[in-house]
Amino acid sequence: MNGERRRRAQRAETDEAGSPWAFRIGTALGIPVRIHFTFLLLLLWFGVRSARLGGTFLSGVGFILLLFGCVLLHELGHAAMARVYEVRTREIVLYPIGGVARLERIPSGKAELLIALAGPAVNLILAGMLFAAMLVLQLRVPGSAAELAAGDSVLVQLLLVNASLFFFNLLPAFPMDGGRVLRATLTFFMSEERATAVAAAVGQGAAIVFGGLGLLTGNFILVFIAFFVFLGAGQEAAFHRSRAAVRGLDARAAMITHFDVLAPQDSLGRAADLLLRTHQHDFPVVDAWGRVAGLLHRGVLLEALARAGHETPVLEVMEREIAVVAPAAPLEEVLRHLQGRPATPLLVVEEGRLLGMITLENLTELIEISRRLRPPARAAH
Repeated sequence: MNGERRRRAQRAETDEAGSPWAFRIGTALGIPVRIHFTFLLLLLWFGVRSARLGGTFLSGVGFILLLFGCVLLHELGHAAMARVYEVRTREIVLYPIGGVARLERIPSGKAELLIALAGPAVNLILAGMLFAAMLVLQLRVPGSAAELAAGDSVLVQLLLVNASLFFFNLLPAFPMDGGRVLRATLTFFMSEERATAVAAAVGQGAAIVFGGLGLLTGNFILVFIAFFVFLGAGQEAAFHRSRAAVRGLDARAAMITHFDVLAPQDSLGRAADLLLRTHQHDFPVVDAWGRVAGLLHRGVLLEALARAGHETPVLEVMEREIAVVAPAAPLEEVLRHLQGRPATPLLVVEEGRLLGMITLENLTELIEISRRLRPPARAAH
């Protein structure tokens, strides 16, 4: 029970920390919803732009809030479908260029396909509901795309927004929804690693096209999106290559077993001495009963030495809420955690006792060794 409470506390701490530069505005479906601080700049810009075009500041801000309400519902669509497949959503973050539902893991095959489609499906349903509302209210329905784009009714504009979100997100630009649909579909015909490579190449090609169109038309928002799609596709491809290298392995295979530990009553002077005598940067703190009590990071140690002096006990400055993992935990989960928080090691703990430690550096070494030992693929005859 103590281990389960520790895991729950760790998960709650992770949720509370959230994405950097984003603040929490509420919860939906039990998922923390956060807004990146740059979103406030977007609200300010649209409010000022609306006022300059003859409207009011509040009308511009209000429309952006409605637009991003649709984006939030899109992301909740992903989260709801992910829950069907027992995939937890850590948080939803709204950025000026869209939203992101951060899943604990990305399943493959049919599950990934349906999770990816769920977001655009929400926008399609919203567009249908808005169209029906226009009919009920006897508003003039635009007869062409040009009339739709020129409409001044809020309902018409929201209809355009949701139609645009539906079609744009289904473009095969990995890691956007359409790219994930492409990758999931390809996994029915080839390996997941190969499908990811193909989808990433298509996504980067699409990003180059987006960027070119943005430069030609002066649409720098499209250039901005293209930049992040290009980087995202490369990062996803790299992650899946790494995941393939550690598939089937557990935390025990990657953990460091030879390292120094500190006791809570040890002084910062002793910790500094270990820092100088070893290559170790992070020191687990273990109490007299062999239980993990905390972790002392190099940065915290140096700051505390300057502030409190070398006689200060480690207990007073160590981090108490630490990330732990069981020795049987899949290395795929460890990899995703460490890539999200590369500066913080994972402690391998079983029944409260420290067995080892995993850093991104030594996990990267394991991945490289696994790749070298992998037998070369045979050429097709």
